[in-house]
Amino acid sequence: MSFLQPLALIALPLVALPIIIHLINQHRHRTIPWAAMMFLMTAKRMSKGMARLRHFLILLMRVLAIAALIFVVSRPLSGGWLGSIGLGKPDATLILLDRSPSMEMQDLQVGQSKRAMALQKLAELLEQGDYGTHLVLIDSATGQLQEVDSPKALLNLPMTGSTAMSADIPAMLETALAYLKANESGRADLWFCSDLNENDWDVDSGRWNAIREEFAQLEGIHHFLLAYTDSPPGNLSVRVENVQRWARGNDAELILDVVVRATDNSSGTRQKVPIEFEVNNVRSVVEVDLDRQGASLRGHRIPIEAKLSSGWGSVGLPGDANPLDNRFFFVFSESPIRKAVVVSDDAKIGEAFRRALAIPPDPRLQHQTTVISVDRIAEIDWENTSLLIWQAALPQGLVASQIEQFVDAGRVVMFFPPSQSASEELFASRWGNWQTAEGQQVSKISWWRADADLLAHVESGDALPLNQLLTYRYRAFESTGTPLARFEDEASLLTRVATDRGAVYFCSTLPTAQFSSLEREGVVFYVMLQRALTEGSRSLAVASQRNAGPGVLADRNQWEPVAPTDDAPPLSHFSQRGLHAGVYRDGEYWAAVNRSQVEDIAQTVPVATVDALFDGMSYRRIDADIGDTSALASELWRIFLIAMAVALVAEAVLSLPSRRSGSSQVH
Repeated sequence: MSFLQPLALIALPLVALPIIIHLINQHRHRTIPWAAMMFLMTAKRMSKGMARLRHFLILLMRVLAIAALIFVVSRPLSGGWLGSIGLGKPDATLILLDRSPSMEMQDLQVGQSKRAMALQKLAELLEQGDYGTHLVLIDSATGQLQEVDSPKALLNLPMTGSTAMSADIPAMLETALAYLKANESGRADLWFCSDLNENDWDVDSGRWNAIREEFAQLEGIHHFLLAYTDSPPGNLSVRVENVQRWARGNDAELILDVVVRATDNSSGTRQKVPIEFEVNNVRSVVEVDLDRQGASLRGHRIPIEAKLSSGWGSVGLPGDANPLDNRFFFVFSESPIRKAVVVSDDAKIGEAFRRALAIPPDPRLQHQTTVISVDRIAEIDWENTSLLIWQAALPQGLVASQIEQFVDAGRVVMFFPPSQSASEELFASRWGNWQTAEGQQVSKISWWRADADLLAHVESGDALPLNQLLTYRYRAFESTGTPLARFEDEASLLTRVATDRGAVYFCSTLPTAQFSSLEREGVVFYVMLQRALTEGSRSLAVASQRNAGPGVLADRNQWEPVAPTDDAPPLSHFSQRGLHAGVYRDGEYWAAVNRSQVEDIAQTVPVATVDALFDGMSYRRIDADIGDTSALASELWRIFLIAMAVALVAEAVLSLPSRRSGSSQVH
């Protein structure tokens, strides 16, 4: 139990007043023996037990009445999360709001999403209590701090609306830490509103250890997690992949893959699901069979006008529990020539890369691969190149700056170890020494990331055969990036370095037989390079697919919303556009913004795992359901007011016999 006016509890010692008055009354008169009263005293002793019980009950009712009155004034609250806390007034209250697409899951009967319901409950709770002198919002989409005037204002702010962008809970906590330290906040409450999606919490990140250590140095910080982990069964999500425009003579068509995923379709029964296609405002519907995992359309063809060289479209599903994953936007244009440049002073190694890149996975694509030595770097056409393979010492000076600009433009660079010694650093990474497997002839891969990036499963769902890869020599390297594959000794085979745009990879071995079986086995090597080339080529096309984010549309200043037109952010809120799914156009350039792929495949983190992240901190989790509309806490003063009235009535009733007896004695 907690109290809105806890200072009123100082008056609790007043409950002893009836007892004190009773004791004073007992010693107010002197006792004088009187023979004539001896008979009456003997009769009184016969009923002394019942009289004492009645007097005790009268005294108890008076004590309870005063206690109930004090509790009425203190305004007690009751709620599942409040039972064992009883905290005082905070100096500041920080709200960390998850605005990711999964938070739009809703109960169809209630008609409110997890996000909206969490905000409503939290606003009601804070309105009842004292949230301190500062009420601060940190939303997952912008990561910005915003002072809020009142809890009710949370319900209507643009910063609390839905978005198509994934959340980063550790980053939000780091922002909260910076605020608490900068403002030297004393007592503070941190409220999390989240559905515990694994991609949002990133529980395996090393940042959590640092966060716990930082919070351990602060006193009076309390964490409350409002967790919505339940999801209605049967929700469907749709995604479009591999959009290509092909022309043959006077005919043209779009070829694309559509993937429909089902969550908790435990019945496993097949059913027909209509998929609506829209291409430049022309609609068509195709029905697919839905099974336990979902459904897919591979290589679906949509005829278009031959003169339509670029444009946009969308794929939609019927409404269900989450409206934000029922539509996916795409754009298309003529495919550019995919150019790759290999920089290597070893002709044999350079030829291995050229062979793997020269043959496109689709014969309708055009590939062009050039192998050059380090002294011919000036020949690189940076403007039209999609992929750079660098197998030499890490560059410095002007070339390093050119590569950084190349990546910032959305292209891809892959670094492979140089034969000679090298100590240079680029992208916060540097090469170490050559390594060989100790006590055995080869090093094998023990782990790789198979759900996304260059080493993900192929379209059929089969895994790449990395477990068959043999590595005879590899070069250690230091990097702040994220490993995508590791050897048995935990050394990294492939690492991706974080960048705002584009991609940077470091691979620790070479494809030729002296170093590994990459070229001989072929599948992993070919798929890895082709995916890197595809990723780098996207930025060269006039039509690009992008994941929602604050700076996703920052490359051009004249993006105009094309679809959807009914709820597109106004021009004055340009910074909010990249957070919402839709299509934008700037002259001949098109961009489709959607939720990231991980939003459709992420699982819920076990609550025990999340609880462990807050080990050593003052923390409480409040589990909530989507359809639960009850408040987090409710005032109990009415109950205590009724209790006071009942106590006073009972005291009056118990006192009646005593008063009649007193009247008889007077007469």
